[in-house]
Amino acid sequence: MAEKNMIIALVLSFLITGLGLVYDGLIKRGIVSFVIGVIVALLNYYVSSIFSIIGLIWALYVLYDTYQCTKAINNNQAIPLFLTQVDLE
Repeated sequence: MAEKNMIIALVLSFLITGLGLVYDGLIKRGIVSFVIGVIVALLNYYVSSIFSIIGLIWALYVLYDTYQCTKAINNNQAIPLFLTQVDLE
């Protein structure tokens, strides 16, 4: 894969959860991250405000994941597993 700009990836992921992963070329991973974020947001709205904390944790995790994936792409390393368990390449 071509080298990716870390700042662009992180800003995109900050604006819309998972968009930085899509920029990195990890389409499935980005879509899954976005869908999980939407589900957590809906649970926050309809069920309980505790999900706002979970949503914040999820957004921070996706930012970290974007950082790790972008770093791996730029260093020609293997992409880390999603949630350390799932291969979504």
